Amino acid sequence: MGTVNLEMPELISLSGRTNHLALPDVKRITDIRKFMSESKNTSIEKLTEFIANQEKQCLDITKLLKEQVQLKMDALRQVKEDMLDLQRQLKAPDAAQRFTRGHKVLVKFFDETEMNEYEVPDALARYSLKMSGLYGEILALDSDVDYVGYLASIAKVNKEYVEDWYKRDKANKGKLAIVKPKTL
Repeated sequence: MGTVNLEMPELISLSGRTNHLALPDVKRITDIRKFMSESKNTSIEKLTEFIANQEKQCLDITKLLKEQVQLKMDALRQVKEDMLDLQRQLKAPDAAQRFTRGHKVLVKFFDETEMNEYEVPDALARYSLKMSGLYGEILALDSDVDYVGYLASIAKVNKEYVEDWYKRDKANKGKLAIVKPKTL
């Protein structure tokens, strides 16, 4: 069984590839004093800015992933149209004369630069394989969008928690100053 890296999350769509998106290390803050003592951020302002940057980074990555999903969807739509067009040509009345044994069909995919010629059964199989591959990539990217969105929501909750904690802490310090008796 493989091990799971819980320290630095990876995106499903990039597993096994050399290019990686740097995900922020977003963890839920439950104890602000402990978190600040363990982090580089020594002031509330720096901590709030750090968390806001984590949230922005997650939102930027989400946008990038959604653009990749859209590109894959466009490629899938084009493969489907090309495959349906070939199937319509095969059902045409003159298909028997046009598609004789050994006749090759040009296959070019929207997201690839290479064009190849295949016999009709092989071309249909290539279209089918490409559609399956694109569908798998779309599912992985969509899952990554959800995961990075989850990280962004944790960062947002952390930011709100820090801001609320700071307001409460300031208010409590103000109340303590009022309650203290004056000494003569």
